[in-house]
Amino acid sequence: MKPRALLLTALLTLPVLAAAQDTTPVTLPEIPPVMTPLPVSPPSVPTLPAPTPAMPTAPSTPAPAAVALPDVQGNLFVPRTVTGKVNLTFTVRSSRATPITFSVRRDNEQNCSTAPQVRVLEVGTRAVVYPLSGASPRLCAQDLETKTAAAKGNVTFTRELELAPGEYMVESWLTGFAGDLLVKVPAAPMRITVK
Repeated sequence: MKPRALLLTALLTLPVLAAAQDTTPVTLPEIPPVMTPLPVSPPSVPTLPAPTPAMPTAPSTPAPAAVALPDVQGNLFVPRTVTGKVNLTFTVRSSRATPITFSVRRDNEQNCSTAPQVRVLEVGTRAVVYPLSGASPRLCAQDLETKTAAAKGNVTFTRELELAPGEYMVESWLTGFAGDLLVKVPAAPMRITVK
């Protein structure tokens, strides 16, 4: 709308608005105050429901702890000096005479990665840089990554981390199932420099 037409419309509506304000207000009848006090009822005491009998429960059993496999070793490979993202390669070496299958789930506290699990410490302060302490865990899909190491063979898991420039110690391990057994396969920590 042009400014001139807008101004003309505003001027024409002013008398209508002024006339609407001139109407006399409607008065409501006044209600006289009540002089007699209202009856006061005694306070009621809330009745508590009868306690429910305790339901019998099945005895709780603690979750089984992860065990170490004597004939399986973990090895972490990380380049000593890195620019940009850090690529981790975790190799599980088996000296068993039979193949072994590893199943690892996504970890809510490891940014939904499957394996390997890592903890990154800043050199000199031992401050934990990853996973972030106090961060709320993510909700991850609970699928399993399954890999089989051949007899006297190995299997490899990889992942990527983003770290700020600095000196770090990277601790790593694999937690998952080997067959039906919950296992933890640790690797020696590695020192890295991120530029």
